[in-house]
Amino acid sequence: MHRIGNVIVEESADRESFIEIIRKLNLKPPVIIKPNWGFSVCFTEATILDWLLSAIGGNAIIVESYGWARTEDALKSEGWGSIEPEDLRDSDRWFLKYSGIGEILKKHGVEFLNITEENWGGRTATPEQIKDEVARKHPPIERQDFYGFVPERLYEMRGSDLLSLAKVRVLEAPMYVSLAVKNFFGMIPGPTRGIYHGEKHSKLNQSIVDVYKVYDSLFNIRGVVEAVLTASLRDPETLKWDTIENPGFLSGSNDLLELDAFVTALLGMDPHSVGYLRAAAETLGGWSEESVAHGLESGIEIFARNSAYSGDEHPALRKLLLKKRVPNHLM
Repeated sequence: MHRIGNVIVEESADRESFIEIIRKLNLKPPVIIKPNWGFSVCFTEATILDWLLSAIGGNAIIVESYGWARTEDALKSEGWGSIEPEDLRDSDRWFLKYSGIGEILKKHGVEFLNITEENWGGRTATPEQIKDEVARKHPPIERQDFYGFVPERLYEMRGSDLLSLAKVRVLEAPMYVSLAVKNFFGMIPGPTRGIYHGEKHSKLNQSIVDVYKVYDSLFNIRGVVEAVLTASLRDPETLKWDTIENPGFLSGSNDLLELDAFVTALLGMDPHSVGYLRAAAETLGGWSEESVAHGLESGIEIFARNSAYSGDEHPALRKLLLKKRVPNHLM
């Protein structure tokens, strides 16, 4: 286990080391946990949630919104699911059973609060309340509707610790990576979020920064970026997902921008080339370039346990040219 700057890293994580890193984050219960359940192909697994809830004593609430790719059809590569409310509810029941997550929630007595359902039911804090909270910490957000998306239950918990439990996902341009900051995009109720992407993703960076600023104004945000059991790569030409088994990588920090910049550099990319990270840094303050450089010098590799996915041997990594994006000033 390494500590580099504000980031704690484990290259061959197991239950014991996972729990150790979680405890080093000093989370104070009740903890709000935002997993990464955007897709039924690669998601925060039941095992990871079990380890996390064991580490914090189960005093937590899980939050996520509906997604039309968290379906059995998506798992079978038969397209996306329906966005009709009852179809989404059926898909979520299927997902919780298929993934084993439902049993873990029962085991620890933890509630799953669905952001979309809270919005559909009108159980949200007033936009004025959230606007006032944001104004105390950040400049106003551009997406004014985001002020109206926060569930009352979460607003009542303001001041609590919120853990962004993110999965390593490598994407095509212009996003490139989805890590702890991007994970907050899933706090938008949805189930479709195309309007917040904009044409050719022109609005995505601002949308991510705005929703992050909302929750950063309400909670003490902590982050984990993990690829312990799985990670995912999307081929930039076919847009098909490739799931990587058992990378063993785990990282955590109380500084999400530094965490994401660090992991992005380990993947071979300049963090400044990732638009939403650059936009977040401009608004929220940057990350330590020194710790990112030290991470690169450490020789830590996210896919070290699986040589088939190391370096340019893997087609998706080769097409993305990850190893060629790290600028000289970070090497």
